[in-house]
Amino acid sequence: MRIAFLGTAAAITTENRDNTSFLVGDTLIECSGNAFGKMRKLGYNPLRLKNVIITHGHVDHVYGLPSLVEMMRLSGRENPLKIYVSEVFSNLVKTYLGMFNFMEKERRFPVEVEEIRYGFQLIDEDLIIEFFPVKHSVENFGLKIKSFDSIVVYSSDTEPCKEVIEQSFGADLLIHEATCSYLFSKRIEGHTCAEDAARIAQQSGVKILCLVHLGPDINNEKKLIDELKKFFLGDILIPGDLEKIIL
Repeated sequence: MRIAFLGTAAAITTENRDNTSFLVGDTLIECSGNAFGKMRKLGYNPLRLKNVIITHGHVDHVYGLPSLVEMMRLSGRENPLKIYVSEVFSNLVKTYLGMFNFMEKERRFPVEVEEIRYGFQLIDEDLIIEFFPVKHSVENFGLKIKSFDSIVVYSSDTEPCKEVIEQSFGADLLIHEATCSYLFSKRIEGHTCAEDAARIAQQSGVKILCLVHLGPDINNEKKLIDELKKFFLGDILIPGDLEKIIL
């Protein structure tokens, strides 16, 4: 399995990090910034994309969607694109696309917004993506991504919660948000400090912890990793934008 990060920042971007989103197989998880251009930089043809998953309706997870859809249309896409989002936020996504009159334009391609609930499974070739609840300020999904040889769990935005620990048992990689860190800032409601993400990784026994959704106060990655080694004995990664992890 290959994970390619388009962005790794929390809601506030920095000069080096755009908002968190990543590509796995032909599925884009979260859609912020210039997703089309970044997929091309990663060597991936955006017209191959089959699915977009929006875990929740906060602006940093969804605002790039109209631009992505329009760039696909202008590039001659014909195949349908499926957008998976919870029932709570499906109208937001439809309204957002409707603001730009996409469905009224010539040479448009089918865009299907599918409402999903906890427990839903998205099956695409050799990938199975399962949706489970996490603890954020709004309804939100975490994701468990399974292939024939690896398991990846993505926490999305959440406070530390038992659901992430339970879903991560036996996983190869835990992609966990780290909006804050006790080293650099105070705890933020609805989010996780990096140190607590490390504790979750240790409790669940994952092999690798990968931190994303990094807050702007986290500005010394080496110092942070050294601190996290007190709590997690496995490998710790803090990827930059446009970096890849291959399992």
